[in-house]
Formats: sequence, C-alpha cells, structure tokens
Amino acid sequence: MKLYIESISSWSTSCAEQANKLDKTQTKSSAWPKLEFVPAMQRRRLSPFAKIALYTAENVLSALSGSSGLSEASDQVDIVFSSRHGDLHKTAELLTELTADNDISPTAFSTSVHNAVPGLYSILKQNKQAINAVSAGKDSFFYGIVDAYARLKSGRTNKILLVHVDRELPALYSQFQDEQQVDHAVAMVVTLTPTATTLAGIDLCFSAAESAVSKPELLELNLPAALSFIHWFEGTADSALQYNSERHFWTCERVSGSADA
Repeated sequence: MKLYIESISSWSTSCAEQANKLDKTQTKSSAWPKLEFVPAMQRRRLSPFAKIALYTAENVLSALSGSSGLSEASDQVDIVFSSRHGDLHKTAELLTELTADNDISPTAFSTSVHNAVPGLYSILKQNKQAINAVSAGKDSFFYGIVDAYARLKSGRTNKILLVHVDRELPALYSQFQDEQQVDHAVAMVVTLTPTATTLAGIDLCFSAAESAVSKPELLELNLPAALSFIHWFEGTADSALQYNSERHFWTCERVSGSADA
C-alpha cells in the first residue's frame, strides 16, 4: 500500500533530554511540550501522554497550513489515532483506586479512554470530521497506517491526520515489557497522491511474522514500531525498514511516481 507524507512530526524522551543538554536553563522536569495553543485551564489538566500527542498533531497541521497557504481548512481533517497501551499511567492510577475501594474521578475516567486524546484535539480545533482509534499490540502504529490507507481508498477523504503515542510502562507493569520503554509520539498527514508539498512516499507491506527462533536478534528489546519508523524516515540510508512483531513482518520502502496500490 502506497501513501504520501505531506507533513511529519515526532517527540520522544531521548530528543527532549538532548535538547535539555543543549539548553542549560532547562531541566528534565520541563521536558514535556508547552502547548501554547491550548487554553491554560485545559493545559494544566493534560497528562504527559496527551501533551506529546497534541504537540505532534499541532506541529504537522501547522506545518501543512504554512506550506499550503491554508489556515482553518487544514484543521478539518479525518483523524486516525493509534496507541498500544493508551494512557496507561492514568488507567493504572484508576485501577489502584478501585482496588482500594475508593471512588474514582469521572473526569479522570473520561480522559483515560482510548479515543480521549483525539476527541479533545477535535474539540480544540473544532474539527467535526471522523475519528478512528486503533490498538493492536506491537503492531498498533502500522495498523494505524493500514486504517488510514483504507479510509483514503474509500474516497471519503483525501488526507488523514495519523497520530501515534505511547509512554513507558508504569512501574506496576514494567515486568511485562517486551520492547524498549521510551515516551514517544509521531504524527503525520498522509494522502494517496503526491502533491507539491509531499515530503516522501512510502510503500508498506506485511506478511506473517518470521520466527524469532531463526533470528535470535529479534529476541532483544527493540525500539517500538513508531520510533523505528521515525529513525528510518529521518535517516539518510536508502534501505527498507523491516519490523517484526509476534504476528507480522512489516516492510516499508521509500517510493516515487504513481500512487496506485
């Protein structure tokens, strides 16, 4: 399946900490994005999970409107949101309260559900277009791309805002980690056909997962899929991205020319 990336943005803990080293006035506690476009009262209530998701989403749409000369029109776009665990830190806190027979906050619960963040962003931008929320284990990021591709092929829209976000597991669940734990978010606007503002084209395909027994290196705790994609996309190498989960083997290559599937 071929898609064209019009705009892309990413955030990760490692990038933020690197910025702190370059800016001596910053500390790790101030690493979370500032989100000046969000009203102060709402901004104070946002979890780090929501902050990094909204930060990357706003970045890609701002870049798109700046390059195309559009303003409000660029905000009115279908959204596909993917996350493996959702806001698990908030969910873990709610579950802890339940086990202690304490009442839980309705507000905290409503903002912990899987589609809360894209819903909040649509309210902030007054975006009334469709939203899908995807969760598919280690394949969540790539299935987000598959979902975006299916929506574009349906002809319902000609561009999609794809947002993926995950945080490192809370200490309560750290024993279950099966990949490197890094707070990260990736957002991009994708289309089926190239335009004057297209950054790059990608061709994504997948097959049944290859056995980790035949590839011992796959037993290591590798980067999450979205971070693997960003490192590949921002790199200078022409080689394909290959990512193996328990279910699928994903291959992503840069393409040019026709956008026919």
